Amino acid sequence: YHTLVMDEMIFRGYTPSIQWRDPFYRGTNCLAYKQLKEEKLEVPIYPEHNNAYLSECILNLNQKGIFI
Repeated sequence: YHTLVMDEMIFRGYTPSIQWRDPFYRGTNCLAYKQLKEEKLEVPIYPEHNNAYLSECILNLNQKGIFI
C-alpha cells in the first residue's frame, strides 16, 4: 500500500524522498528497522472501512470535484 501511495504522489507532481522507497526507512527521527516480520492482514484491515464509509469518501471526493 505504501508504494501505491508513493506512486500516486509522484503522479500528482510531488517529489517524496527516494529514501521512503526503502521499507525499513522510518524517517529522520527514528532508526531504520533491521527486519520486518510478515503479518497476515485481516480483511478488511480497518473494520470501520465498510460500504457506508466508502460512500462517505466518494461523496467527499465528489464535493471536491473528483469523480471516480
